[in-house]
Amino acid sequence: MALYASVGANLTHYDLDVAAAALTRRDSVTLPANVQYAWPDASRQFLYVASSDGGSGMGAPGATHHVTAFHIDPDSGALAPHGAAIALPTRPIHMATDIASDYILVAFNNPSALRVYRINADGTPGAELAQPEPLDAGIFAHQVRATPDNRQVILVTRGHDSAGGKAEEPGALKVFDFHDGMLSHEESV
Repeated sequence: MALYASVGANLTHYDLDVAAAALTRRDSVTLPANVQYAWPDASRQFLYVASSDGGSGMGAPGATHHVTAFHIDPDSGALAPHGAAIALPTRPIHMATDIASDYILVAFNNPSALRVYRINADGTPGAELAQPEPLDAGIFAHQVRATPDNRQVILVTRGHDSAGGKAEEPGALKVFDFHDGMLSHEESV
């Protein structure tokens, strides 16, 4: 069993021995910037890693934001770069694939946004899919997931408490219909 942990831009692979309650450090890969989130594809052949040099929360926006793919060795769990990283517009706060791992769903908090990127047939991250209509990503998008039937995508938005005379900006669950990478019919809870 493999475990991956990050410190800054380094993502380190450990072997996990559950019976002995032991971790054995193996190797590390270096991302273009600090690791933000990682997600395996449905086949467990690839690991997609979002990275950014942006600050957390409402911090400095940074200038380097990417999704990078790694091939996972089926025997050892070792990671090997797989294709070129794709640039993102701002700091990604969360990402996941859809259930079939045909698309990468990325949540951005500042400004709040949700974007969909194609996964190419070879498992490399591909181009962003332009959505047919502007999306309401609420206030401070925080997490995104596809439903188990892959027919909807749920975006969790955190919102902001009232502070300094500024009114509360409530968070919400944003539920979108999802088909062939397209998001539509947003409902807000």
